[in-house]
Amino acid sequence: MFKIKQKVITLGLATAMTLLVSSADAKLCIGCSVELPDNANFCAGCLTPQPKAAKLAGPQTSQPADLREQVLDLFSFLDEFEAHFHDIQYLNVLGKMPDVKTRFQNAAARYKKLEPRLPEELTILAQLYAAKFQLFEGMTGIMKNLRLDGGYRAALVKSSMVVMHLYNQVIDTFRAPKTYDRAALEALKKRVANIPKRTQKYAVTAKYLQLGKQQVPGGEKVMVLGIQGKRAHVLYMGPSMDNNPVEGMLSLRDLEKRTTWQRENVFFFDEAQ
Repeated sequence: MFKIKQKVITLGLATAMTLLVSSADAKLCIGCSVELPDNANFCAGCLTPQPKAAKLAGPQTSQPADLREQVLDLFSFLDEFEAHFHDIQYLNVLGKMPDVKTRFQNAAARYKKLEPRLPEELTILAQLYAAKFQLFEGMTGIMKNLRLDGGYRAALVKSSMVVMHLYNQVIDTFRAPKTYDRAALEALKKRVANIPKRTQKYAVTAKYLQLGKQQVPGGEKVMVLGIQGKRAHVLYMGPSMDNNPVEGMLSLRDLEKRTTWQRENVFFFDEAQ
């Protein structure tokens, strides 16, 4: 079967923090991500017109005094933008992404001034929002790639939405006031560190893996979307015979026997972790 190479972006808290800092210090081309002068109206490299940077808001008397609310408000536009992905409004996603990039650069600049006053748990919250933004960038790149197999594109978007859901579960814990002692902070870090483990890809080690009506050949990658009792919901990260992602239910026994997945990985799906 024809294989399509996938660019894999490994995202951790360190990467997200780097994104926050670099976005605050530089204007990047919305087309090719090359650094541009702050007043650039278009990119000399790819000739893409650039959105005008919004003026940073000065101190507002109505701004919440609570630091937690300030961080949530600072990145709330990302939550609003996410709704277009859930509604499968791809044209809205692609059309609004340039403005979202500019707003994120502005938010990162404001965050940089706020950061010295933040407790560690709120820096993690900001890093999760930076991770969401980077995920948005990756998803819009997938949507624009017309050469990508339709089923494979759908699988990539679906797997990205799983990651988004896990980010949101952690972010939602900050919606209500909470005191983070040492134990709570360690639990938060553990939960965030579990996300890349929960969403990792596994190689098919058998000659093939039967998923629905399609046979996934050996060497291809799959992702476990969820565990239900002794069965796993598995998604094929590759092309399909139509524009729909290839997915299906497998017993944990078959999954362990035919892929690099191991039974102890059920632990990653414990919502308490």
